[in-house]
Amino acid sequence: MAYATIRRGASQDGYVAVPVEGSSFFISPGQLAHFALHDGQELTETEFNTLRQHLVGLRCRQKAMDLLAMREHGRKELELKLRRKEFPAETIAEQLDRLEEENLLSDQRFAFQFIVSRQRKNPEGRQVLVLRLMQRGIDRTIAESAAEQWFSDEEAAHDALQRAAARSLRKKQVDRTRLRAELYKKGFTAAEISVFMEEIS
Repeated sequence: MAYATIRRGASQDGYVAVPVEGSSFFISPGQLAHFALHDGQELTETEFNTLRQHLVGLRCRQKAMDLLAMREHGRKELELKLRRKEFPAETIAEQLDRLEEENLLSDQRFAFQFIVSRQRKNPEGRQVLVLRLMQRGIDRTIAESAAEQWFSDEEAAHDALQRAAARSLRKKQVDRTRLRAELYKKGFTAAEISVFMEEIS
């Protein structure tokens, strides 16, 4: 006796693998053709489980690709989003490994883009940026490397400090001591702040 049978879905836009007991799963017409399956085909328990594993993997990858198409993601962030979609942990790990091998997922690329975006909106020093990246699951070494890459552009780094200072100076009652403290809190180093304070003297 067959463990499961492939049947056309009630909506007629796909197929369903229906087991004797347990939950069924959807198969699109394209997937049916890809795996050389057909309506009415009987499956053993091993074939049923293998097919389900393949299809879940494909769906997990597609969801990851959809998220990456919107913007760069770190591996940890992407993993958490896929878990919310209730994909199995093993499937997620397998698909993320593949995406990294194909260079479609990169913590280094995400870290740098995160810094670029952050510096446009709310300029901060490298120490705070590294901490923010680590809070998003990025390894410290990668976070520091991305920060070093961005801050290697001295003109951009100086502009970030100027804009951070300008934001603080818009507040009332901000003297030099308070400004220095606020810039330090934003992650700029004491040396960077001292040079800047001398420039505006």
